[in-house]
Amino acid sequence: MTLLHYESIPINESCEPLVDLGEYDFVLEPVYFKQGLSDDQKMYLRKSVADKLLKIQEKLGGYKFKIWDGWRSRKVQNSIYEKYWNDLKEKHPDWNDEKLRNEVGIFVTDAKNPNKIPPHATGSTVDLTLVDENGNELDMGTVFDHFGPEAASYYFEENNVSEQVKKNRKILRDAMTSENFSIDKDEWWHFDFDNQKWAKELGKCEASFGEVYPS
Repeated sequence: MTLLHYESIPINESCEPLVDLGEYDFVLEPVYFKQGLSDDQKMYLRKSVADKLLKIQEKLGGYKFKIWDGWRSRKVQNSIYEKYWNDLKEKHPDWNDEKLRNEVGIFVTDAKNPNKIPPHATGSTVDLTLVDENGNELDMGTVFDHFGPEAASYYFEENNVSEQVKKNRKILRDAMTSENFSIDKDEWWHFDFDNQKWAKELGKCEASFGEVYPS
């Protein structure tokens, strides 16, 4: 993940509930359900996070959010972790467990560590993109869950590649940071709000959202 040791940030839990994103005017594509890694096609976020997204969307001038993932159980998190581990192990049979653990950990949190709350388990982390009025995704340079260097939020700026992709990613980043979301330097689609990862990124003393479960 982008930040190390964010689990040291204290949590003053708000007890804010999760809400079903099906009740909001977003485009939903439950990717992990489609991949067979989750048995629930419903998608959830903390209420204030979903409300913030709706507020942003209303100012986007015709664009809408397509949301791939929000709240994620540890079980689903672990399924994603194991899938990426096995994919890398097959691709790099010479890598030992330590190398695999380090490489997988860049993009996916190990859900088996009880002392570390995966950001998605807080219901205040969201994976999303923008679609136009016809429902077409804006060109962001990579597909969702492209676990490679091109997925880095500023990769196209730093490598001076594709003005259109740079413009589209900036639209998304600016929209999200306007409501105080933090970005993820490794994943252009990943944004956090008021969890430990967000607090570490923005230099906050505590977070309001810890691990949560649907009621």
